[in-house]
Amino acid sequence: MSYAAYSSMILDYNVDKIRALNVERDARLAALKTEEDAENYVKNVREKIAAIFDIPQQRSIPEVKICGVAEKNGFIIEKIIYYSRKNFPVTANLYRPATPGKHPAVLFVCGHSNNGKMEKNYQLCGSNLARKGYVVLVLDPIAQGERKQYEGIPEAAELNRSCTKTHATLGKQLRLCGEYFGSWRAYDAICGLDYLLTRPEVDPSRVGITGNSGGGTMTTFVQALDPRFTMAAPSCYVTSWQRNIENEVIADAEQMPPNILASGCEMGDFILAYAPRPIILLGQKQDFFDERGLRETWARAQKVYKLLGAEENLRYFIGPTYHGYSIENREAMYSFFNKHANVDADGKEFADSEILPEAEINCTASGQVMTGFPESFTVFDLIQQKAAELKAARKKLTPAELKSFLKEYLQIPANISEPYVRMLRTLYFKQDESYLIHSRFGIETEPGIMTTLKVLCDTAYSSLPAFDDLHIYVPHLDSASEITAMKLPITQRIAGFDCRNMGESRANTCYSVEEYNFFQTPHGQDYHYDCLNDMYGTSTVAKRVFDLLTMLVYVKACGVKKITLSARGLGVVPAVIAALISDDIAEITLYDAPASWESMTAKPATIWPQSCMIPGILKYTDLPEIYEAVKAEKLLNIVNFADEPTPEHAF
Repeated sequence: MSYAAYSSMILDYNVDKIRALNVERDARLAALKTEEDAENYVKNVREKIAAIFDIPQQRSIPEVKICGVAEKNGFIIEKIIYYSRKNFPVTANLYRPATPGKHPAVLFVCGHSNNGKMEKNYQLCGSNLARKGYVVLVLDPIAQGERKQYEGIPEAAELNRSCTKTHATLGKQLRLCGEYFGSWRAYDAICGLDYLLTRPEVDPSRVGITGNSGGGTMTTFVQALDPRFTMAAPSCYVTSWQRNIENEVIADAEQMPPNILASGCEMGDFILAYAPRPIILLGQKQDFFDERGLRETWARAQKVYKLLGAEENLRYFIGPTYHGYSIENREAMYSFFNKHANVDADGKEFADSEILPEAEINCTASGQVMTGFPESFTVFDLIQQKAAELKAARKKLTPAELKSFLKEYLQIPANISEPYVRMLRTLYFKQDESYLIHSRFGIETEPGIMTTLKVLCDTAYSSLPAFDDLHIYVPHLDSASEITAMKLPITQRIAGFDCRNMGESRANTCYSVEEYNFFQTPHGQDYHYDCLNDMYGTSTVAKRVFDLLTMLVYVKACGVKKITLSARGLGVVPAVIAALISDDIAEITLYDAPASWESMTAKPATIWPQSCMIPGILKYTDLPEIYEAVKAEKLLNIVNFADEPTPEHAF
């Protein structure tokens, strides 16, 4: 029933924003003329990145357990568990040369392989580097390898089978608590570096980091957070966020740093954070991470490296194949590290390299830390603890204080101007033997964003009349189909309002065209565009609240005397916040309302999408407090709460 008049709007809006950002960034880079200019630029982006990740600078050496040793052809594998947090184990393999003496070291961070460090190409990197004379620590990321997060939890079995689904779920729950999943991943890696540098075999003046895909991401990020690395080789991640946005590339939770675009940084600024550190950017010709963006990022960064007198330190290599740490890319990494670590070895891979079975180099007898070390915490355990701590420390706000806080926290302007409005084509929907007439008004809430108000009438209107009363419905997904399914008699004037990325402006991109896909994948278009909002320092909720408040300005300007509101599912959060902020709403009714944001952190497999969540909100308030504040000032009717949203439109 949805009429997707503006289905490309959200994509176009974000493309325009990132292009404008890069015009400004290019101007800043063009203004660099001297070595001092370049040094100041490097220092500035390093500080911005450090503020976003907020890694503790004071750390103790991680507690470590060595669980076994395997001797191989020319190298040794130690099976290691270290703790990046109390009772939070990280499983890892340490590959080291069999020969004594000081050796260069490499921290290897794995990509999105469900088997983590056991993935064959990652084993090949570890063993080949060790045979060339490096000490290599290969660690399992959260939810991968021996660090699955939902062992023995039936309702989360699907999450446990997919590390990316786990990351998306943990990412949105951490987000509610004001934390960033990428920081957790980066902290695990930096604690691994802390341990690696305690090893007597390691020469701390020669330390590299590498990884592919999600590991390429963490290589890019972690090397920008720590001065101890002397070289880096991210593979199959570096492109530009402009290319990712233009190409509709959805990324994992840790790959979308909050506020990074708001700070004016592009992906290439991570490469520059410790310039002129030697870095080789590895890509693939057929990668979904666009190799054109890699070349563009390299070219922009080269200007800074040139001003610093170290052009040769920044290289790139594009492999001939698809996404993955192919032999071509691995050998490019070996050669680059050999050069900058002064290792007398060639860059070729050993022909007799072997892939070992999991049982031989697993750190735990059971294959999972959660069953092998039952005293260990999962990220989900720590999220629940954090949510409880925030609730206990929260100050109770009066309705007036809560209203003022939300306006500031969501960056709602003190005064909202009357918007530009288009009179759109009237639509007719057949219902039984008659037709529902939708008089449509396109409300431009900001440049590039068109929202739609659809008034159900027995006659068509070209302009919104000065009704005595108007009831406005904010949908779960699409106002036209949901109102039609409700079969409401037109006893009062009813309108549906589609905020951005709902109904008529719902994106038809990023694998989520049909309603049944909307909640089945954690990496759909709704997630993607909410992550982009987060990167710009805002949220989907904040933007939708602004849409609603702007629409109310228009409706009041048309002379409507009394406005009531109802909302369902995903429409509830922006609608109830708008009702609290606005004095123009007399009454609001909620269907299928989320009980609380805290409840979304209380179960491991919540499918409420992060587009109904506000970053860091649990530090300050929760939905029951907002419901209570609205009820104190106007009529509030909550018909029912929903533990989980459903894709069906009918109530």
